[in-house]
Order: sequence, then structure tokens, then C-alpha cells
Amino acid sequence: MRVTRIVLLAVIAGVLGGSQLFNYWKQKVRPIAVGAVAGTEAFAASAEVKNEQSLAEYIKKQLQTHTDRVSVAMLGSDHSEAALKKALAAATGTDDYIAYIIDSYYYTIRETSIRTDIDLRIRYRETAEQTAEVNRITDRALRNIINDQMNDHEKVKAIHDWVVARVDYDQALQKYTAYEALTTGRAVCQGYALLMYNMLTKAGIENVIAAGTVNTGEHAWNIVKLDGQWYHLDATWDDAAIASTTGVDAAQGAILRSQYRYYLLTDSQMRADHQWTKTYPKATTVYADALRKRMQTVPLEAQRLSKLEAAIGLDWLQSDRTVTSVTALANKLSEMSAGGKRELQVRYTRGDSWNEDIRAAVRQAGIRDGYQVRSTPYGTDGSVLLEVKFTA
Repeated sequence: MRVTRIVLLAVIAGVLGGSQLFNYWKQKVRPIAVGAVAGTEAFAASAEVKNEQSLAEYIKKQLQTHTDRVSVAMLGSDHSEAALKKALAAATGTDDYIAYIIDSYYYTIRETSIRTDIDLRIRYRETAEQTAEVNRITDRALRNIINDQMNDHEKVKAIHDWVVARVDYDQALQKYTAYEALTTGRAVCQGYALLMYNMLTKAGIENVIAAGTVNTGEHAWNIVKLDGQWYHLDATWDDAAIASTTGVDAAQGAILRSQYRYYLLTDSQMRADHQWTKTYPKATTVYADALRKRMQTVPLEAQRLSKLEAAIGLDWLQSDRTVTSVTALANKLSEMSAGGKRELQVRYTRGDSWNEDIRAAVRQAGIRDGYQVRSTPYGTDGSVLLEVKFTA
């Protein structure tokens, strides 16, 4: 009689995917059944591996083809449940797309005196055919929006803008995949991040999917590498539809031209309203500074990069477009009035008090005309973009 120890473990992935997901499993999942079973049914392995590394490589190949059952025998009898979870993490560690479309899995481990038999069952949020359709659509899109003359900075913006324009947030919280984002036009943050990951990777832009939390719960976004530096990019929160549901009047978006509040941010900028515990590449370089440096070091691209800077709103950071006090705001208004102009657009750093401050600045400038003001949050630093229009 053969005595076999069986471990059966069931897991539901939810929004957290990739290596973050495996950390979550380790903390939360409990065995459904663990015990010694005599006379267990025969096990038919589809492959045999020698160690944990070869196990990870084999599982990775199966995941890439969306195989829903992986049966493998590993030589030796001292392989633990933790070893399998480690192999699973390694199998998905270099491909966030696969990691984040795993919906759930369970496995059994049968240990004998000479080998360990592993039977892994996997459910995917996206079928192999659906992933193929994602690739077909994104390949075509990239041919239309990317060209060989573009640098990586321009490619990232083109992909970001395409995704934000193409997808709306799924308020029903039902659509998690890039396939659903492309075929229905709606997805939650995971769908945005998967679509960005797919397109950025194809464009040769290294990136990872990050998982963390925001004020509404669990959240996912991308971290992108440009010129050797890493930056956070949250296409979900850059979507104008999201902005309109979180207190930003979509009509005010004209002053921004588009939403780039969460476009290539540092760790400190992102932590204003995003939190994460897993270790990701550190993002410490301010993108506006990096872009300015590239303009100086690659003069042939200076004009294009200047246009890019303006398009994503980084030109508002320049000193002549920024005011930091009521007095400075009053001076700007006085200059505007003296020049016969009726409209002023500036970035104001005291975002919490802009409403009171604009009234004080108008009085201080001695302007008696009526006026209208629109305020749009800028970035995550608390500043706002003010658009002041005076009426006769």
C-alpha cells in the first residue's frame, strides 16, 4: 500500500495579481484539507522535472499557453508546499500580463518516497483566444500611433493617450481584463494596467504592474522605465471619466488639455493618494527635470520634447506660470489688466485656499470688473490651475 500525503489548496486571485498576488496568498490562504491518504488514485504526470527551477520554467510555459491543468512530477520527496508557491511566483515574475489574468488556482501535492507529484488547476480571467485578440488589436493600434522616429518619451504618451481615450472605467466593477477593455470599452484598474503593460512592452518600454491601495480600496497601475529611471503611471486615474466622478468637473479639463495628473510620477508624488507595501523599482527622479535634462543633452529632440512638455502640462511648473502667494497672484492680475487682457491662466500652489485668495488678489489689484474662475487640481502637490476671466 502506498501512503501519500495530500495538500489541497484553493485560491481566488481578485484584483491583486503577479508577485503581489503570491504575497497575498501566503498571508491569507489556509489549507482546505491536509492529511494522509492510503491508496490514492494513480497520478499521470505530463512532465518530469528535477528541481524547483525547472518546475518554475515548466509552469511558466504552461501558463503562457493558458493551460488549465498542469500535472508534473518532481524527483525527490522533500519538496514542500512553499516550494510550489515559490515556483509559481517565479513562473509569473517576469510576465505581469500572465500573472494578472490568473483568476484562481488550486493544487494537490502527493509525496511518495521517490518523488513529489503536483497537480495544478488554473482558471484564467482571459482565454488564450481572447489574449490573441488583445494582441491583434494592440498590434494594429501600435502601427497607427507609434513610428520609428519617435523616442520612448513620445511612445509612452501615445500609448497612454490611446488607452485613456479608448477605455472608460467600469463602475459595475465586473471587467478586469485587457480583452474586456478593448471589446466593451470598459474595465477596472486592472484592465487599464494590463492594456498599458501589453502595449508598452510591445513598444520596447520596460514596465511592471503595481498593486496597492487607494481611498476606494485595492488598485493597480504601471511603473515605467524611461532613460534608466522609473516612474509611476496610473492610466485609470488619468481617465477624464474617473476625474469627473471624483470631484473634478470634466468641463474644466480644457485648461489641462488632457488628464496627466498621474503621469510619470515619483514615489513621493504617488504616495499622496496611493499606497503599496511590496517592493517595486524606486522612482525618485522628477519627470519634469528629466525631460529638461534630455532637451539639453539631446538638442535634436529639444523642439519635440518641448511640445511634449506642454502637451502633458509640465510647462505649468515653470516659474513664469506659477504663483505662490496672494500678492504674487495680485501682481499677475495687475499685469494682465494693464496689458488690456481679460484672461489669466496660472498654476497656484495654495490649492486649499484658492477661492478666498483669488478674491483677496482681485481686491489687492484694484480690479472692479466682474470675473469668473475655474479651478482644476494639478498633479498631486496640492496646487491648482486657475483660469480667470474678467467680464465687462
